[in-house]
Amino acid sequence: MKYTHLLPFMDKEELKKTAIAVINGDLKGVKLGVLFAFLGREAMDEVVNLLIEKKDSVHLKRAIPFMSIEKVQKLYEAAEKGEIKDFNPTVCLPFLGSDEIKKIFGELIKKASMEVNDDEESDEEDDDDDEDIEDLEDEK
Repeated sequence: MKYTHLLPFMDKEELKKTAIAVINGDLKGVKLGVLFAFLGREAMDEVVNLLIEKKDSVHLKRAIPFMSIEKVQKLYEAAEKGEIKDFNPTVCLPFLGSDEIKKIFGELIKKASMEVNDDEESDEEDDDDDEDIEDLEDEK
């Protein structure tokens, strides 16, 4: 028999201790990802906090479907800040709430609009330079 056959019957606290032991390297041979579905909300939150602290991008990606929306949002924000190496924050998008998606969309639209305005101002400055050159040529 495999340990995975017993997971549905195990106490969530015992599974959390097992997951933490795996994360800390105290327990080998147990696949952390198979524990996620059986941890429950509170235990999963604790495990995710530890994974974020350890910046474990591989297991964080696997844990996303089992996280609360709040934890996914926390993970997204940490990834956006670059706090978790090799973690693309876009993998969080399908698991974020609609309000958060709208907020992110609004921020990206605002940023894109500001970039366009900056580009237009640079173009205008370039146009002014062209006029100055033309004025100098006319003076010759």
